[in-house]
Amino acid sequence: MPTSPLGLSRDESIRRLYARHRATADRFGYTYRRATVSPNSLPYVLFLGNHSSGKSSFINYLLGDAPVQDAGIAPTDDAFTFLLYGEEERDVMGQAALEMLADELAPLREFGPELVQRVRVKVRRREMLKSVVLVDSPGMIDASEESVSRGYDFFGTIKFLAEITDLVLMIFDPDKPGTTSEAVEAMKGPLTGFFFKLRLVFNKCDRFTSMYDYARAYGALCWNLAHALPIKDLPKIYNCYLPGLARAEESSIDRRDFDALREEIVSEVRNANLRRADNIQMAVNKDLSCLEMHARVALRVRRMLAKRLWAARVLFAGGVALFAAAGFLVANACGISVHEAHGWRNGFLFGLQTLGVLGLSGLSGFVFFGVMRHAVDRYLEQQIASLDATFSVEYSRELSLGARDDLRQYWAQVRPALAEILRARWHDLPLFAWGRIRRLQADIARELVVEKK
Repeated sequence: MPTSPLGLSRDESIRRLYARHRATADRFGYTYRRATVSPNSLPYVLFLGNHSSGKSSFINYLLGDAPVQDAGIAPTDDAFTFLLYGEEERDVMGQAALEMLADELAPLREFGPELVQRVRVKVRRREMLKSVVLVDSPGMIDASEESVSRGYDFFGTIKFLAEITDLVLMIFDPDKPGTTSEAVEAMKGPLTGFFFKLRLVFNKCDRFTSMYDYARAYGALCWNLAHALPIKDLPKIYNCYLPGLARAEESSIDRRDFDALREEIVSEVRNANLRRADNIQMAVNKDLSCLEMHARVALRVRRMLAKRLWAARVLFAGGVALFAAAGFLVANACGISVHEAHGWRNGFLFGLQTLGVLGLSGLSGFVFFGVMRHAVDRYLEQQIASLDATFSVEYSRELSLGARDDLRQYWAQVRPALAEILRARWHDLPLFAWGRIRRLQADIARELVVEKK
């Protein structure tokens, strides 16, 4: 079994690393994004794209022999299909299908019964499936109305699968070169942070009759991708086609380059296992980096809130004390003074007078306390609204170097959960945790998670 530089197995190394920082994650309310990892399981390849872009046809081409997936111009499937190797071929759907998958895919249940009923497992006796699990997805479309949905969190599912998988193929075709709303939203949202495992495939390039037609379609795809991908450099686009399918009868385009790029993609799928260790290392380091970011920004906000809270408490105590002192002075001057509080009558009236002053002081304290809480809550909302600025200040050194473009991608994932934690229980967050954070930074820097193959 492969080992880490510490001499531990990958599973044990990762388990110990997560356990070492579990207390820090719990203190700051951070939830590990990849709580279970299976370094020794088969790699996953996820196929995404517009409907009729050729996802299912590409899978059929990879597996060879009789087609496994239905293919067509219209949307043919609304399920997430996992293709596994087995001697006895069968199709299973729903809860029974989930039971057949690895434990790391169990969180799919959390997306609800609508998704569970759309999980399909196809067991086939194909050689490629001995070394890789292929995952087909529903075709991405344009909804006729914004209120129309799939009945489950489609983009949340895509994000979860992108985290688990080792290679993501995003397939486009000339008819819809990256223009469907779901494809654009997927690249802007759930696929953010996973571009290192994303491959863009421009399929069906054999349909073009001339280089002019090809250039126009390819230009449209690049234009749309430039606006959809939140990165500066456009990734490599694999222009290809699948042999044996319908194509333009007369074409002036030399298809040899398309053939070579198709074989590059096929090679990446066949060798997905070589990426498994690297992807797991990157996923775990990313998870711990997000924990560090969550803790550092939360600690800065917590300290600012603590200063504001102590200032409010001082003002509260001072205000109540001044109000009480002023009440006693006014009562002493206008009512019965301390020197006149002798005899039962004057003593009784002085007692009532004192109780009145104390009651008014308590009432003023109640009002001051409400004002103080409102002020602190308002300041909390201001801090949550300006979390982006707080992040920029906390990471000013790293951002100024310009070598960590991934930081803003991590922040986009950390920010929503951090805002909820601050609203729910900012009082419970620690005020002093730099020792924990330094130990976390040291582990991230050492990169002792797994050994690259």
